[in-house]
Amino acid sequence: MTENSAAAKPILQKPPGYREPSAPPASAAPRPPAPPRKPPQLPPTLRYAGKRPVRRRRTRACCCRLCCWLFLILIALAFVFAVTGALAYLWFQPHLPLFRIQSVRTSRFNVSRSDGASSFDAAVAVTIQAVNPNGKMGLTYSDLEAVVSVADDDGDVDLGTATALGFAQGRRNSTPVRFAVVAKEVVVDESVASRMAARYRSKELSFVVEVRTKVGVRVGGKSTGRVPIRVECGAVSLKQTARVNTENDSTLPRCHINLLRWINLH
Repeated sequence: MTENSAAAKPILQKPPGYREPSAPPASAAPRPPAPPRKPPQLPPTLRYAGKRPVRRRRTRACCCRLCCWLFLILIALAFVFAVTGALAYLWFQPHLPLFRIQSVRTSRFNVSRSDGASSFDAAVAVTIQAVNPNGKMGLTYSDLEAVVSVADDDGDVDLGTATALGFAQGRRNSTPVRFAVVAKEVVVDESVASRMAARYRSKELSFVVEVRTKVGVRVGGKSTGRVPIRVECGAVSLKQTARVNTENDSTLPRCHINLLRWINLH
């Protein structure tokens, strides 16, 4: 009867949250790792204390605007300079100076031959006429340097270099500039020496003169910077210059001007 009563005794159900007395405490069980915490998102004004946020779009717009203003200013300056230059050109009507060989004189020209070699001695004075045709501005010249040569079919023969002091010219002024060279025992071929001697006797001996200087403009007592020029005169014979009667004779041979050493002006 006892066994039947035990077998008939119902099994009790475990209530929710029941824990066995022999089970380990809940604190000893491992816990899964917690996900990393994200830093709090602050507004841009609080991210960098005391520093304003960078605005790239606005900086680029400012740069573009500045470039546009600079471009417009450059265009305006170019326009002003162009108008000023045009007005100045119309007012002054500038002209290049004129150069002519006024005279060529030889105080000595001796050709000698010895031991199969030929040479000559010469003393030549050349006068260049510099004319300022401008009526509203003067011209200034730095020191002048001239190379005097004898023109020949086989090539020019240099006699030497002469210098002259710089000078200033007024409006519509003509100034003679004199160069004198002395050559001694210049060795040449026998055929060249024979031609020079024959041409000297007939006054057909020709000379070439190249002058280097710098020229500037003078207006109202103020002078501008000077520009280098090269003046090429020749070939001019003794007979040509002997026919010149006055300084303003239109038959004076005219020289060519090379501006800035590469612009050829006739």
